[in-house]
Formats: sequence, C-alpha cells, structure tokens
Amino acid sequence: MIDDLNKTIDEYRSKWQSLVEGRKDKSRFDSAIAQAAGWKAADLADFDKCFAELRGNCEQMHVGWLNDRWIAMMVLRDTKLNWDIQVIKLMQRRPNSTDAVGLDHIDFYAPDFGDADIEQAKESDLKITDEANGFCKWTSIWFDGTEAKMRRESVLDVAIAEMQDANKRILNLKV
Repeated sequence: MIDDLNKTIDEYRSKWQSLVEGRKDKSRFDSAIAQAAGWKAADLADFDKCFAELRGNCEQMHVGWLNDRWIAMMVLRDTKLNWDIQVIKLMQRRPNSTDAVGLDHIDFYAPDFGDADIEQAKESDLKITDEANGFCKWTSIWFDGTEAKMRRESVLDVAIAEMQDANKRILNLKV
C-alpha cells in the first residue's frame, strides 16, 4: 500500500506543480506544506484491510466515526511518504457514495490562505470552496480531477480536538 500511496502522490504532485506554475502569486502556493495524504477506501472491509496493512508502519493512530464512516489519522513511524508526507488519512467511503477510491486529496498546512471568497478573488480561474466537517475546517482547491485541502492548522489538531471533546464528555464536563 505504501508503494501505491507513493505512486499516486507523485502523480498528484505533478498536477500540483502545474497548478502552481499558473498562479499569480506562486510563492503562496509553493509555501504550502504537504502534510497528509487522504486515501479513500471502498467500504468497511477495504478500510480494515488498508488499516491492517498500514498499522505496522505507524507510531500513532486515531480512529473516529464521522458521517456514518470510519476515518483514521495515521502517523508514520520510521518512514515518510514521497513529498515528505508523514500522515495518512484513511477514510471509509461514505454510504451510497460513488466517489473514486485511492488517493482522494492532499492536506496542506497553509496558514496564509484565507476564506474561499478571498482566494477566489485572487485566483479567479480556480474552483475554491470553504468546507467543514466535525472539528475540521479547510479551503478546498479543485483542480485536474483532484482536491487540495488548504488548512490553517495541522491535520493532527483535528484528532486532538476530537479526543479533547471525548474527554470532556467522559468526565461530564461542559462541552
């Protein structure tokens, strides 16, 4: 699976570099740090298979239930994926979804990116949307059949917030 991830990351990176070349302010896009590869599994059985295959390469994992599906945040231990990516977001495809499986997106740490309206004004030829899911918020850039999720925080901050919320609920603290 690591080989499949690396192959598709390389293909994605080529598309990303083409996108960056066409930008008005290339430096803003170049400064975004690829931080996680989002891999979509077909169903629960595929999710479990991928999880089991990746687990031995990880030092930390967080698995959560969101929107009727499992999502795992997996931090690699002794290796990095291509593009120096060290986090895998393994996502079960939503029920009744026909989304493609495999590499779904790359999450970028991009604290300088603003809301979609601001970004759309700067780069009017791109499709840019604001998205949210649970504790997650990001700005999506849709290009060449794929997605870049521009985040103003680390993808691990989401797992931390989910665990802090669970902790408060378990201790019966105000949420």
